[in-house]
Amino acid sequence: MENKTLTPNQHKAIKSILGNNTIEEAARKANLSRSTIYSWLKDEHFKECLEKERKILFEEGLNALKGATVMAAKTLIELLECNDRSTRRLAAKEIISFAIKAVETKELEERVSQLEELLEQNQKRF
Repeated sequence: MENKTLTPNQHKAIKSILGNNTIEEAARKANLSRSTIYSWLKDEHFKECLEKERKILFEEGLNALKGATVMAAKTLIELLECNDRSTRRLAAKEIISFAIKAVETKELEERVSQLEELLEQNQKRF
């Protein structure tokens, strides 16, 4: 692939696309025409750069959520001590639900890993 760089306006467009709900909003806020952005969206290099930035943004969001998980778990645990029975029941239900999902996910990951190993072994035989 050709080593192309984006123009400053294309960088501005990507940032605006990621920060707005529609191309129309992104174009308006970036002070660019919609048709310009739509034509860039047909360009493979621009699309690849946009997708790369989308993935980075998504990863940052996931990392923020991961960081808040400990605080959320502590909050749920604290709610188990609440005077309101309904609140305690809901907190307990959430904790149990999350625990079950975590165990199921771990077991599923282990099974998939075992299947992948078996598949790899079978491919080596043939």
